Amino acid sequence: MDLLNTAEQLVIFSRYIGQQVMITSLLNNQITIGTLTGVKQNGMQVMVDDVSRWIPMTDNFKVCEIKLLLKPLKKLTSAITTTANSLPVQAFITPYYQQLGFDMPVFISPGHGCNCQYVQEIGLADYRSPAEIFQQHALLLAFESA
Repeated sequence: MDLLNTAEQLVIFSRYIGQQVMITSLLNNQITIGTLTGVKQNGMQVMVDDVSRWIPMTDNFKVCEIKLLLKPLKKLTSAITTTANSLPVQAFITPYYQQLGFDMPVFISPGHGCNCQYVQEIGLADYRSPAEIFQQHALLLAFESA
């Protein structure tokens, strides 16, 4: 994730408003799942348990790690593909897949090293479900306390 500055990360997150996010506190390693509801130049808004909160993001100081909970493209169904191909403009296909929560290759700026990589490949997404995340986190905590 050090390949992207905060502004570039926020551009990527802004394409996935409405998707679930995993927030890992760097202070106590606590994991929270919420829904991304907004992005501004220095943070993002997340809804957690019907409470909306802004998470500040800067290049110099991080209090948490945030990852989108997305689906890999291999989970596309033929019905979704058919609908996407019937959209009136081909440029609508990528936003349609993003709206459905599928991981798509990113474009940051001409010549950027992260162009054409999936969000998961650059460390901003996770393909696990919330249940899998909590189960694996509980196992990790149990292992660490043993």
